[in-house]
Amino acid sequence: MTLQIPDDVNLFDEMVKQAKLHPKKVIIEDTTRSFTYKKFLIAVTIMSKKLNEIVKNEKRVGIYLPNVVGQVIVLFSLFKNEQDPCILNFTMGTQNIIDCIETTGLKTVITSRLFVRKADLGYTVEEMEKEVKIVYLEDLADGISLFHKVAGLVTSRAAGFKKRDSAEIILFTSGTESKPKGVILTHRNIYANIKQVFAHIEVKETDRIFNPLPLFHSFGMTVGSILPLIGNVKSFLYPSPLSYREIPKAIQKDKSTIFVATNTFFENYAKFATKEQLQTLRIVVAGGERLQKDVKEIYHTKFGINILEGYGSTETSPIISLNTPRDYKEGTVGKLLPLMEAKIAKVEGVKEGGNLLLKGPNVMKGYLIHNKGFVPCGEWYNTGDIAEIDKDGFIRIISRLKRFAKIAGEMISLNKVEELALECFGESVFYAVSIPDTRRGEKIVMFTTRPNVSPREFKKFIKSKKLSLLYYPSRIDYLPEIPLLGSGKPNYWALENWAKQAK
Repeated sequence: MTLQIPDDVNLFDEMVKQAKLHPKKVIIEDTTRSFTYKKFLIAVTIMSKKLNEIVKNEKRVGIYLPNVVGQVIVLFSLFKNEQDPCILNFTMGTQNIIDCIETTGLKTVITSRLFVRKADLGYTVEEMEKEVKIVYLEDLADGISLFHKVAGLVTSRAAGFKKRDSAEIILFTSGTESKPKGVILTHRNIYANIKQVFAHIEVKETDRIFNPLPLFHSFGMTVGSILPLIGNVKSFLYPSPLSYREIPKAIQKDKSTIFVATNTFFENYAKFATKEQLQTLRIVVAGGERLQKDVKEIYHTKFGINILEGYGSTETSPIISLNTPRDYKEGTVGKLLPLMEAKIAKVEGVKEGGNLLLKGPNVMKGYLIHNKGFVPCGEWYNTGDIAEIDKDGFIRIISRLKRFAKIAGEMISLNKVEELALECFGESVFYAVSIPDTRRGEKIVMFTTRPNVSPREFKKFIKSKKLSLLYYPSRIDYLPEIPLLGSGKPNYWALENWAKQAK
């Protein structure tokens, strides 16, 4: 049967359908509380009434909250009210947050006093208050009266009879190169991506998803927070992916079966996890950045886990392709999800692969650009990734188009430089950036957390591979710790700035 996606979707309505079928099932949980479908639906109904009193005439409402159930309640409350959540990335700098507020024209942002205090975000919130009204969850909870509770209970029982308009969700790019862009995803985009996932890989109603990724991370939002509630698959929300010691323990306690993270996070979890703690996992997926061979090997030998590599972007809601246990090819990010199309566009100077272009029902509506407004996506979404697709349909990501250095007229892949360092020294702790060079256009600077790396040894290794010495960095700098983005990816922008300053 061909997968079909309806034109009009509201994710609240889709959640209600499951809540009516499975009212007593525990469907979402965090470190302090758990919710059955019935309890969650009542909480959303009550919260939607409170929010309606405060932000009734505002189409877009900001969310500035950690990865806990309360955040998802607010999310679905806005869905119910046919409003558009704008999910702010609390790991962004203060100015980037203000830029996001200006880009979307927000008037109100919902946050939590406890979260602001624990995350030390007081200064950022003070600056936000100069632009918007800040509403605290604690005040909303204190303002819930007996009337709200009774009305919420009654309304929840009748929920789902009103057909709501489809709405949108706005996420933001990291803003490392310029002002953050708003990515507009419709409810249909996200619903389509969830249905594509169910058609591509076997996800069971008995599965238990462990989600340490925040809501501002598109995977944390779609797969960790929305898919569970409209797909009847229980999810455990963990407040921070940086709790490297505690997360393996939490996976064991929850008996989680599905776990998704980035290569960097997997590398750190492996340092503290035991095989027993991860033994219930049956699907483990890496995305967001390239899965390194040494990390994959550690999970295979130490835990008996085969990490499946996938590929996605915020602009595609987010999943594009995914290896599965039954359909897998080493060194690739799997095949396209159903209903997606791809083509490769040649890039001048790039000899291997080309620019990956995509279309499908999960591709965004468009961007919100600071001081420009809405820019539609167009027929094909340009990923900016250099890739190739083999005869069997498997996609291999070669590099980001921006992750090339043009040295003496040659296009040199910075990903390839990192792969060579891994092959030479046996560890995936090398990060290459390019900076301007007056003599050859650009030059490569490589950072590493491995002390006492021998540049001479690396140069000799590159020669032994019969490769151009253009792959050899101008210098290799030691750092005790690599800066990360909130998504868990290396912050190459920060590294590039350090490289420029240290010239």
